[in-house]
Amino acid sequence: KSHGNHHFFSTSDATTRNRVPKALYRQLLCWCRRNEDVPFNPLPPLTLAPPQVNPVALERLKEMRSFLDRNSDDLDHNYVKFGQYNHPAHYALYKGDIVVKDNLITFPEIRDANELRSVIRSVYWLNNEHTLANIENAEKGNDDSVDVDDSSCADNDDAQKGQISLAFEAIKSCNELSSNELDSRIKKRESSIEVRNRKEDEPLFHVGQVIQHKKAKWRGVIVGWAIDEAKTSSNRLTSLTTKQYEISEVDSDSTTNEDEATPKATVKYTILVDMNDSSLLHLSKSISLESQKDLIPVDQPSLRRIQNHLIHQYFSSFDPNEGGHFTPNKVVNYVYPLDRFSNAGNEGIEKNINPSSQDAAVEVSVSPELQEACEAITNGIRDICHRLLPPVLELNKQQLSDDKKGVSLASTLLSSLQSMSLENERGISSSSSPLDVAMSSVKKLNQIYAKLIALQWSHDVHKKNENKIYFKLGQTVKHKLFNFKGVVVAWDPKPHMDVSQWDGLQDVENPNEKPFYHIRPDINDCIREFGGPRSWRYVCQDNLESYDLKHGRIELEMELNEDEWGWDKENGWFAPSEEIKFMHAEDVGDYEEAIVETIQQLKDIISDCFLSVQGTGSITGLYSLDDLFSLLNSVGKLEDATAVQDMIKEVFKEFPDSFLRKQLDAGISELIEGKTKQALETFTDIVATEPAYGEAWNKKATVHYMLGERQAAIDASNKALEADPRNFRALAGIGLVEMDALNDDEAITAFQKCLALNPWSMVSARLSICISRRDRSSSTTSNVDD
Repeated sequence: KSHGNHHFFSTSDATTRNRVPKALYRQLLCWCRRNEDVPFNPLPPLTLAPPQVNPVALERLKEMRSFLDRNSDDLDHNYVKFGQYNHPAHYALYKGDIVVKDNLITFPEIRDANELRSVIRSVYWLNNEHTLANIENAEKGNDDSVDVDDSSCADNDDAQKGQISLAFEAIKSCNELSSNELDSRIKKRESSIEVRNRKEDEPLFHVGQVIQHKKAKWRGVIVGWAIDEAKTSSNRLTSLTTKQYEISEVDSDSTTNEDEATPKATVKYTILVDMNDSSLLHLSKSISLESQKDLIPVDQPSLRRIQNHLIHQYFSSFDPNEGGHFTPNKVVNYVYPLDRFSNAGNEGIEKNINPSSQDAAVEVSVSPELQEACEAITNGIRDICHRLLPPVLELNKQQLSDDKKGVSLASTLLSSLQSMSLENERGISSSSSPLDVAMSSVKKLNQIYAKLIALQWSHDVHKKNENKIYFKLGQTVKHKLFNFKGVVVAWDPKPHMDVSQWDGLQDVENPNEKPFYHIRPDINDCIREFGGPRSWRYVCQDNLESYDLKHGRIELEMELNEDEWGWDKENGWFAPSEEIKFMHAEDVGDYEEAIVETIQQLKDIISDCFLSVQGTGSITGLYSLDDLFSLLNSVGKLEDATAVQDMIKEVFKEFPDSFLRKQLDAGISELIEGKTKQALETFTDIVATEPAYGEAWNKKATVHYMLGERQAAIDASNKALEADPRNFRALAGIGLVEMDALNDDEAITAFQKCLALNPWSMVSARLSICISRRDRSSSTTSNVDD
């Protein structure tokens, strides 16, 4: 007992009391040291709150980070710069993506044992009595540090129990990580090194290598391999028992022959199958285990960019060198260090890896031409961002003069532009790869342009149908038949799918033409009516009625996003943000016209800039289509390639005649809505007015292909290529038509031209099929001749 209270430990000796925290701390650090060379898959972000961490130290840490953030452009830069100072507080103070809020600290995902050790040391530092005593001293104005045992924790029963409990949970989690993942990884590493050093029966293929199945003809990339040892026995077992019988001398010769005939150990490869191959060949697998005898390497570089949703779990990027292969990430590199494409090439893993990147050891080689293109793109997008700011600032100024509460649409747009500008500036001034900085800029501009298009399109569509709508956003409603309550969070003029056979719509006349609402339902009602919670419901307007919350509150499975929804006390329902209201053409006050004009102005600015990128605009100093194609041919990830493709497509759409440009959008909308013949008429009218509009020809070719008009599709695609030979989608379209007509040579030529411009195009799967089909046909013909 101490001060009349029962402490967590039976003795009053503080040193004895603190032995357990100290022992746990040392045990955790020992685990980190033991596994510091063994990479693991990133652990999810860790959020801690009192009593797991001391609230006083947490508040002081928040103040210190706020001060450092105000006086430094980049906390992560200081994290690396001051990394030589091995102080426990270093990580907590300088790591940029740590979030410290009131009574909460969230550490980012943990990528290796070194980063885990930094987290452990930071938490221990926060809970250390020496730290707390110095904080109290500083607050009293005393500069002298307090001499307290570094191993001691806060003298508080509840806090100490919470902190010790946290330490035990951490030890348990670490041991589970070892048993479930790390121990087997170490064994696999030892086995792969032994096999590669043996030289005999060494695996022919390597992790990261792209192969093809000999018979099935699908392509894939190797993510692992193992030796499937042949099982032999000197004793015979009957088929009915496990009893062993001695082999007589008479049978000894035949036994020897059997042993000689026993197959040798085989190599089994784990392979990620190309998702486009899997679809076209009607397979149902994304990963496969195959024997070495069934595989051959893919020789054509244009066929080596495999697309699979699991790629990022095993590889950092695609490397076009040596014909093309995937670069193993830290985990794969650790398990197979002697494989051809591993970074190490020998035992051991590179040290001093920046924990902010899972694969920081992978260096991106940038040629002078690519660097010039990347810098042009980055600087050009910065220029576009600066051109977009004035209209948004003006709208924001107008809305700030209003006393209405809530986040305005102008402030949301302004925040996006400022974030884009800040990230662009930091990227230019940082040591990041020019390619990474350019890609970040491209993605940001794509996001902003996509948002402007979505805002305008949604507002226009809902404006045309607002008279059909009975219920407002945020209003609480009740289903007439299934008796569940809910909140309206969105609505569609008519359903996006065929709902004619849905339950509850049998008595609704022509439900496919009725408005449908996105409803967030009450969780208790769903459990009662459906047997379990539901996150949302899609309901026909005819089956809904208004519900007054005075009759009972609504409990949602997940709360509505507080950045998008508030509470309207006057009407007694949820209040959507101005952005959501504008998209659904609901009343946004006196600023609706100003918002519409601002969005159109922003779109016009981007259109003018894209015309200049295309080479037909008047703005100078931006980047060019050649720069974008240079970037597209250099990126090592599908998601990056998709972002560049999206921007190139938008550039292709632009045309100096704004009316024809709007007509193109109208035709695309008709095509999406299934009005194929109407879309064909629209595109035909456009090219009749302006034969040089390449993208209109490309869309016209698409409609002809959908209608089965083969020659018309090819003719329209060739017209698109006359406008710009780099239109890779027109080349892909020609290849599709020729492939369907079994003209493999013509299809191969078109697909190869497409892939030369866009190496990440999905047509690589079709090219592979055409080549296999042609080779099979040639082989058959050769056999007949023989």
